[in-house]
This record gives sequence, C-alpha cells and structure tokens, in this order.
Amino acid sequence: MELGDDIPIHPGIPITPNMIKFAVRFEMARTVEDLLARRTRCLFLDAKAAAEVAETVSSYLAEELGRDDGWAKNQTESFLSLSEKYRL
Repeated sequence: MELGDDIPIHPGIPITPNMIKFAVRFEMARTVEDLLARRTRCLFLDAKAAAEVAETVSSYLAEELGRDDGWAKNQTESFLSLSEKYRL
C-alpha cells in the first residue's frame, strides 16, 4: 500500500485508490463505467463528481490491468460521454 491510497480521490466520491485496486483484483472490474456506475454507484449518486474522477480512475485501472495510455484515454472519453446523460 502506498501513502495516500486510503484517501478518497474526490470529496464527493467516497472511493479510494485501494478500493479501485481491490475491485480490479478481486471483483473483476474492467472499465471505468463498471467501476463508477455498477460497483460504486457514483455515476448515479453524483454524475458531475464521477466525471471529474474518470481520468484518475482510468489511470488506476490501466495500471492494474497492464493497459496503455491510449486505453486509459478511451475509457475516460467513453465514460465522460455516458456521464453527460446523467448530469443535470
């Protein structure tokens, strides 16, 4: 565990880097949408905040899954497009 891995990634979203890593390693989370919509429900609770952390989440996912920056960028863009439908 690294310093700060137990600190929430956003004041409006109660998930930490450790929670993201756990979801990938033990719950088979594979996309930003999966993590922020299905696993944590953040998209539905606060779509604006979920959109704000999409890039951070995609970076953690890419690192855990051994994906490149292009994959992370695509994940972020895809999630941002989806989240627009939920933002007021």
